[in-house]
Amino acid sequence: MQKSPTSRKWLGGVPVRHRRRFLVLALAVAFASLPGFVAAQSSGTNQAQPPASSKASADQPFDLADEVARDVLTGFQRGVESHSLSLVLSVFDAQDMTDYDDFREQLAAFFRAHDNIKFRYQLLQVSADKDAGFAIADVEMDPEPRDILPTEQRRSAQMRFELKRTPAGWRAIGLKPMDFFTK
Repeated sequence: MQKSPTSRKWLGGVPVRHRRRFLVLALAVAFASLPGFVAAQSSGTNQAQPPASSKASADQPFDLADEVARDVLTGFQRGVESHSLSLVLSVFDAQDMTDYDDFREQLAAFFRAHDNIKFRYQLLQVSADKDAGFAIADVEMDPEPRDILPTEQRRSAQMRFELKRTPAGWRAIGLKPMDFFTK
């Protein structure tokens, strides 16, 4: 039986299982052909930073890069903005986080009390040691209360996320200030 190019196992004539290899190879070739790309990007202050190396995860499996911290924080941001308790909690490791149950209840109460939530962060610092690390970010949130006359109440804080490498990837096991959602 011949496989069609649009089937789930084939994409553009290439088996799906090989697609990631081709993508990594194509990105490596693209970045290698631009020798001044990294230097030009690092001179800009507010521009997005490209990955330091396409082979960083293979050479340094325990390195907590800015990219990993951004993945955790972006999942947190998406969960908060979409009122998805499960998405927010998927960023955290329930077994290793102290006060996980209290935090879950705080978030649930916060989501019940607010409609539209705008959440922004700026990553300030990332540090790691083997399977643990932390990320510090300036966080701003504009929650709109479900009152009759909703007015946004901007909250801002410098948050510290304690991170741990788990079999499921990097997860947060601590958050300070814990009362950010109860103020």
